Amino acid sequence: IFIHAMVSDGKGNAPPPGVDKNPPPPPPPHEQKAPPPPQDPKHKAPKRPPPPPSFFAHRARKFAAKSLRFGTTVFGIALAANVASHYYEHNQVDDFFGNSDSSNDKEGSQSDDKPKANKSKKSVLVLPFQNLKVVERRSGDLDDLKRLGPSRDKQPTIVLEAKELVKIIHTAAADPNITALHADFGEGMRFPCGLGHMEEIRNAIRVFNESHRAHRDPNINHNPVFAMPRNGDPKPSYAFGHSFQWNEYFLASSFTYVHLQSRGALHLFGVTASNTFFRSALNKYGIKAHVFKHGDYKTAPNVFTEDKYSKQHLEAVKSMTASLNSTICSCIEKSRDLNFDSVMWKSIFDYGSLTSANSAEIGLVDSLFPVDPLLSLLHTNKEDAAAAGDEQKTEDTKDLTKAKKAKLEEIFGLNKSFDKFVATEQVSLVKYHEMIKKKAKLEERRKYFTKLAESSTAASFILSTIGLAPREVKLLPSKVEKVAVVTVDGSIGSALSYETIEALRKIRADDAVKCLVLRVNSPGGSVISSEAILEELKILGKPIVCSMSNAAASGGYYISTSCEKIFANPTSITGSIGVFGVKFDASKWAKGYGIRTDYYPHGSHAASLNPLVPLTPGTKDNITRMVAGFYDYFKNIVATSRSMSVDEVEQVAQGRVWTGEQAKEVGLVDRLGGLDRAVSYAKSTHTKSEYVDVEYWPRKKGLWDFISGKESLAEIISVAVSLAKNSSDDTDSILHLFNEMSELKFADRPHFMLTIDEKTALDLILGGD
Repeated sequence: IFIHAMVSDGKGNAPPPGVDKNPPPPPPPHEQKAPPPPQDPKHKAPKRPPPPPSFFAHRARKFAAKSLRFGTTVFGIALAANVASHYYEHNQVDDFFGNSDSSNDKEGSQSDDKPKANKSKKSVLVLPFQNLKVVERRSGDLDDLKRLGPSRDKQPTIVLEAKELVKIIHTAAADPNITALHADFGEGMRFPCGLGHMEEIRNAIRVFNESHRAHRDPNINHNPVFAMPRNGDPKPSYAFGHSFQWNEYFLASSFTYVHLQSRGALHLFGVTASNTFFRSALNKYGIKAHVFKHGDYKTAPNVFTEDKYSKQHLEAVKSMTASLNSTICSCIEKSRDLNFDSVMWKSIFDYGSLTSANSAEIGLVDSLFPVDPLLSLLHTNKEDAAAAGDEQKTEDTKDLTKAKKAKLEEIFGLNKSFDKFVATEQVSLVKYHEMIKKKAKLEERRKYFTKLAESSTAASFILSTIGLAPREVKLLPSKVEKVAVVTVDGSIGSALSYETIEALRKIRADDAVKCLVLRVNSPGGSVISSEAILEELKILGKPIVCSMSNAAASGGYYISTSCEKIFANPTSITGSIGVFGVKFDASKWAKGYGIRTDYYPHGSHAASLNPLVPLTPGTKDNITRMVAGFYDYFKNIVATSRSMSVDEVEQVAQGRVWTGEQAKEVGLVDRLGGLDRAVSYAKSTHTKSEYVDVEYWPRKKGLWDFISGKESLAEIISVAVSLAKNSSDDTDSILHLFNEMSELKFADRPHFMLTIDEKTALDLILGGD
C-alpha cells in the first residue's frame, strides 16, 4: 500500500503506462527561470500575420468540390434513370409479349417459387400492304425524316426492309399471343415490290401458316424456336382486297384465305415487260449515240439505238417473262391447291379482268365481302370473351349476342374460313415492329450485363440485386463468332463502291467475322466501280456467300463471282454477262444552232469525249478495244468461279438475262433460296460456336451523322427537296436526259457499263452516279 501511494497521484490513481514512476528532482533555485512579467490586457502582443491566401487556388478548390458533388449527383440521377428506363421497357415488352423470353434478365429479381403468370392474349397482326413500301435497305433515320414532310397522299406510308418484314412474320409465327395474320391490300399496293422480295415474304407467310410444325430453315436471326417442334393447330392468315393485280395476287395467294370485295375484280394478265426507246427523239434533236458492246443480248443500250425490240432483245424478253410467269403460276397453284394446266392459265390471261363471282367460281378467292370484316369479327369475339367470363349472364344478354351474330352472318355470309379466327384485338405492324426492336435491345443489354457480371463477384451481386443480371450467371463465350451481311443495293457507281469498300475493310479487320454474306440487289453499273468492289472482295481473306435479291445482273453478277456459293430466288434477275460503252455525237445539233467547237488536242483521243466532236476512227478503235478487253476478262472470272470453260461461259453470256431458276439450270447459280437460307448456310458451314451474331453492313446512318457533317450537303438538300416534291423516277430520268442535253453536261470520262437498266446507263452517261 505504501509503494502504491508513492507512485500514485495522491488519489490512488497509478500513472499511465509509459510515464516514469520516479520523476526527476526539481532544478536548483539559481537555475530556475523567472516567470514572465504580467502583460497589460490593453496592449496585446502582435500576432504573426498568416501567409496571404491564393485567391485562384481557393476558388479552384471550391469549384472542384462543387463539380465533384454535381458530377456525383448527375451520375446518380443518370444511373437511376437508366435503371428505371430498363425496367419500364422490360415491363412494356413483357406485358406486350405475355411473359416471353425477355423476362429472363429479370430472374434475379423474382423468386423461383413464385413464377410470373403467363397472360395469353388473342391478337391478329395486321399487314397494311396497300401503304407498305418494301425496300432492300433503308439508309437510316433520314428515311423517317422524309416521311415527316408534307405529302400529296394523305395515306400513311410505312417503309420496311424485306428482312425486317420477314423477321416480323417469323416472330409472329412463334408468338402464342398472335393467333392470325390479316393482310389489307385495299385498292392495291401503292408501291411496287420486287418479285424476289415477294418470294421471301411468301416463304415467311408459309412458315406462319405451318407454325404448328417444325421448320428446318430458321429465320434471318436464327431464333432457335424455329428449330423446335410445335404443338397445336396451324394459325390462319387472311388477305382482303378490293382488287388484285397479277403481282399482288401472287403475294396474296400465300395466305390461307383470300377475300375479295363483292364488286372487286382480279386483273390477272401475267408478267409484262416494257421498254422505252429514245432513238427517234435523239434524231429529232440531231444527236447520235454510238454504241460499242460485246454480247448480242446486251440490250440496255438499245434504248439509244432502236425504236422497238430487236430480234435478240425480243427473244430475251420472251424467255425471261415466260420463266417468271411459269414460276408464279406454279406458286399460286401450290398455295391455292389448284390444278390448272397451261391452257387454263392462258384462258385466264386472255379473258381479261375476272369479276368477283368468276374468281370465286374457279377457286382463286374464298369469299366475297362488301367491306373488310376484320373489325366486326374482333368486336364480336371480344363481346363473346367478355360474356364467357360473366357468370351472371342473363338470358337477355345471351339473346342479344345471338342476334348480333345473326346480323353479322347476314351481312358477311360468314363461312368456315372464320371458324378458327379467335382474335379479340388487333396489333398494328408498326407497333409490333417497335416492340420487336425493344426486345432485341433488351436482349443485347442483358448480354452486356451478364458479361459484366462475369468479371467479379461484387459486380454479379450488385447487378443481380437490382435485377439487371440473373443470379446464376451462364457463362458466355469470350469470343462470339460473327456472320457479316453486306448489302449492295442500287446502281453500282462510285458512291456505292466507296460505301461498300469501306464496310469490307472494317469486316476484314474483324477477326470475329468468320463468313461474309454478300447481298446483291443491283442491275449493275460502272465497270470500274464493279471492279473496285470485286478486288476488295478477293483480298477479304474470309469465305463469301452470295444472296441475290430482286436482281443481281451484269455488274451485280460481276461482283458475285468472288463467292463460293450463290443463292438466288427463282424470280431473281441475274446473268447479263456483257459490256457496252456509248459515245454521243451532238455535232449536228450544235451546227443547227450555229454552235462551233474548236480544239487543239495533245493526243489523238484528248477530245474524243466531247459530245460536240464527231466520232473518229481512232476513238472507235480505242473504245472497241477496251470493251473487248473487259468482256474477255468478265468471261474469264466467271469461268474460274463457276468451274466452266470460257467456251461454256460464252454460251450463257453474250449479255443474256436469266431468271434465278434458269440460272441454276445453266450453272450460274448454286441453290435457290433467299437471304435466310444464305445466312443459315454460312453459319452451319463456317462457324462452330453456339452463339453467332449476324451483323448488317453498311451501318444505317443516324441523324447525328448529318448534324456532325458526316454527310454531303447534296444529300441533305435532296432530303429537303423530297419533303416538298414527289415525282416519278422514270419521268425524272427523261427530263434529266433532255436537260443535260440542252446544257451539254455529258460525262467527262469514259463509261464502260455492266448494267441491264436503262436508267442506270442514263445516269452514268450524263455524268451522274
